[in-house]
Amino acid sequence: MPIDINAWRERIGSFNFTLKIDSCCTLPNLFLEFFVTYMILINFFLLFFLLLFSDLIIHYSTYFSFCTSTTVDMLIFLFFILKQFLLLLSGDIELNPGDKHHSNLKVCYWNLNSLQAHNFAKVSSLRAYNTLHKFDIICLSETYLDSSISSNDPELLLDGYELIRADHPMNLKRGGVCIYYKQTLPINVLNINQLKECLVVEIFYNNKKCVLVSLYRSPSQTDIEFDEFITNLEILIDNIHGLNPYFVILLGDFNAKLKKWKADDINTKEGIAIDNVASSFALSQIISGPTHILPNSTSCIDLIFTNHPDLIINSGIHSSIHPNCHHQIIHAEIDFKVFFPPPYQRKIWHYNRADYEGLRNCVNNFDWERAFSNNHIEKQVEIFNHTIQNIVSNFIPNELITINDKDYPWISPNIKNKISYKNVLFSKYIKNGRSHFDWQKVEVARNDIINSIKESQNSYYKRINEKLIKPNTFPKGF
Repeated sequence: MPIDINAWRERIGSFNFTLKIDSCCTLPNLFLEFFVTYMILINFFLLFFLLLFSDLIIHYSTYFSFCTSTTVDMLIFLFFILKQFLLLLSGDIELNPGDKHHSNLKVCYWNLNSLQAHNFAKVSSLRAYNTLHKFDIICLSETYLDSSISSNDPELLLDGYELIRADHPMNLKRGGVCIYYKQTLPINVLNINQLKECLVVEIFYNNKKCVLVSLYRSPSQTDIEFDEFITNLEILIDNIHGLNPYFVILLGDFNAKLKKWKADDINTKEGIAIDNVASSFALSQIISGPTHILPNSTSCIDLIFTNHPDLIINSGIHSSIHPNCHHQIIHAEIDFKVFFPPPYQRKIWHYNRADYEGLRNCVNNFDWERAFSNNHIEKQVEIFNHTIQNIVSNFIPNELITINDKDYPWISPNIKNKISYKNVLFSKYIKNGRSHFDWQKVEVARNDIINSIKESQNSYYKRINEKLIKPNTFPKGF
């Protein structure tokens, strides 16, 4: 998105060059900018002439008494003093100038129920709120904007932020979403989305690819419209996984309830369906508590889903910053200093299927005396280790497996295979014109994945619990 030249200079680290001699005297900016801008060229020519001059001094030193090696050294010293002085005049000089990112990415989401209501009063409240929290990305829904309001309208601007929008598909003053993001953030808008009021952006932050989704689902959707929403949501998440991002986060007002998100809520069919989609893609919902507060009821309908809840060091709910808005602000802070080691291979031994009798016979029948003869002790140890490994490999079944520490411990190869199979069925469903028969296959596969995940999680936590309650568990076990 284009920006003006001053904003561009701020982003690449162009600074105002002034040196205050005293309270009433400054050196001209133009003079300083000239020297700093052409510093490399000036240094080259100064050094060239200085070296040339020094050669002349040494050559004619017999004719001039002051022309000594000490004089040459002094000239070189003065030259570097001049360089340092010019650098000091330049003010804040960095090897890599520009904005310095903190390592954490801070995002928030707010259904503010119209940006322009009450003479854009909510925008002013948002500016004040962000002065305190300094979010990198601010997602808003039910913006109520249409084509009659320009994104460059001064009432919509936040200093230091760019604005992208997805208004109501019929250009009505209702619904709609938008994202404010810091001008220093490298963001690309992705066109991989068929949801109507939704924005998908790709962020490269601390050398990591992240995908953020901000969406709004109207509570007035019919059953057919909701089924289409679920289908398009699955397509979107599947497309995101195809990009292989490091981190995925979905923020939105889903207008769906589930007891798992808030204990005193009811389980609606919308909540169950959305949770099933999230579970099938291993996404976790991290908001728990009331996000929509009315005088007689509360509910948790503004949600944050992510593939790595372990990277989120802070999340929660901030109270609404405008009295006419019943939706609260949800937020999350992601720590990108946490990293995972690359996948590695490990040999796994199946001892329960080993041929121990054959192994013992092979070890006993091997001519160890002949193998060790005429070899020093280090060579004998090498031969022994190599021989034992070969014998063991032949009589104990083994295999090489790939270990990926990014996986949760309860994610088994069987679950991965089922997810891949479900993705194949879903691709066929799209390719074959979205027939009801193909969709039933997808639903069966998805339900099988959900049940497998639940069984695997329960089994894993049961094993951990049984290990920890044993009285002889060592500290390593914890």
